[in-house]
Amino acid sequence: MNTINNILKLEDEVAIIEAIGSLIWEKKEATEDFSALTDEEKVFVFIDIFEGAMGEGGLHLFFTSESGNFVEEIITSYQEIKAPKTAELIANAVKTFPKTYTVDLEERQALIAKAEEEILSGWEDLDELFFTNESEEDVVTLIVDYIKANESQFGR
Repeated sequence: MNTINNILKLEDEVAIIEAIGSLIWEKKEATEDFSALTDEEKVFVFIDIFEGAMGEGGLHLFFTSESGNFVEEIITSYQEIKAPKTAELIANAVKTFPKTYTVDLEERQALIAKAEEEILSGWEDLDELFFTNESEEDVVTLIVDYIKANESQFGR
């Protein structure tokens, strides 16, 4: 807990997120899944997973990678940190998915491979919205505020 307290004293919000992220991912590595994490730490992880996928290749990468297996948890996590517009954007991307969304990676990849160009370009439009609306919902500040509000649940 003292470590979290010291991290939260940092001036730079990105440095706070990176330091907390290192602690949480190290803790997660002790297990095959997320069972070692508190619910609040899972919120952090699911947002980190989505933000990472978006930075690497947008919604197309998100849906064609293991990251897409956690779509419901990710939407809920954005709602938890009070970023409803981002949660809605992800939900809208899921709605445009060809057929019913599946958390099975291979099935999802096969559906995407057969998807019409209209769906893929729709995801590109949503990618653009995600990156242009970043100033509307400052996820970095929202997640730091979430960590501060739930400090006792981090690093346990």
